[in-house]
Order: sequence, then structure tokens, then C-alpha cells
Amino acid sequence: MMGVRVFRNDNWNRITNGVISRKDIMRLDAEKDRELIRYLLVHAPEPCRQSMMKYAAEQYGIEELIQPRQNSDDPNDADYERYLVLREQVVREDDYDVLKEAALHSPDHDMAAFAFCRLTGYRFPPDDCDAYSYRTFSCDILPGLTAESIREFCLIMIEERGMLADVAEKCLCHQKTDHR
Repeated sequence: MMGVRVFRNDNWNRITNGVISRKDIMRLDAEKDRELIRYLLVHAPEPCRQSMMKYAAEQYGIEELIQPRQNSDDPNDADYERYLVLREQVVREDDYDVLKEAALHSPDHDMAAFAFCRLTGYRFPPDDCDAYSYRTFSCDILPGLTAESIREFCLIMIEERGMLADVAEKCLCHQKTDHR
């Protein structure tokens, strides 16, 4: 059992709004959850941060306060750190329904985009600006998905007019040309 699962129960919204508790950092994997641990330690409110630092030192070997991550091409990139956490955590989420819910209904574009890519194998084209070209939302597809399940998901996205309905249409068109 791991600590906080960011794609579930509106946890990501809670965390990005600064509502972080000590239990969020507990039972995470020092390697697989490295970006999440870092984010939690950097953004936890002060009394909680001290307690979390003690736990992080004991469990993860983190002895000193970590600094926020910065995009070296654009130090003012406010989304960089969040993107890294979501990229790491989307591959930790193995529940189709949780990912589907995030893709369809998350108000957070990055979370929806990662969930969509995990369910379809889609990869957004890199931005023309080098500082933001990392934002492709590329990740491993959820194991066990078939071409038919991807097609069904895209149809649902289009029908419900999800945030990424236009991308779902592209995926459907791409599937049709791949299977002719």
C-alpha cells in the first residue's frame, strides 16, 4: 500500500492547493515516487514539512530540504514541477476506471492529458518552443488495453465532450488508417 495516489479522490487538486499531510509521504517508493516525494517536501506547510522531513530522512535517506525543480530553458515555467510529478505518477496508476475518470473529468489539463495518453498511447507533438517541448505527455500505455478498448474510450471522450475530445477524434482517425 503506497501513500498518496495523485490520480485518485481529488488528491492532486488537494495537494496543489497546499493541503498536504504527513500521511501523503508515507509508504512511497524512494525511486518510483522520487518526484512526488520531492514535490510534497517542497510544498508542505511549515509544521507538516518538519515532520515530513524526519520521515523522509528515516525512510528515504533525504537529509536536507530539497529545492523546487526548475526548467533550465525557462526558470519561470510554473508547470515544470507539476508535469514531472504527473509523468511519474501516471505510470504508477493501474486502474482503468481511475484513469478514465481523470481523462474525462479532471479540471487539471495536465492530469487529463496524462490519463488520456496512458489509456490511448497518444503522444502530443512537442511544442515549437524548446523550453516547453518536453510537454508531450508521453507515457507507457496501460497494460491489457486493446485497439477496441482504446476506440471505445475515444468514443466516450467525444460523446461526453471531454477536454480532449478533439484529440480523441485524431486517435480514432489514426486507428482507422493503421488498421486498413
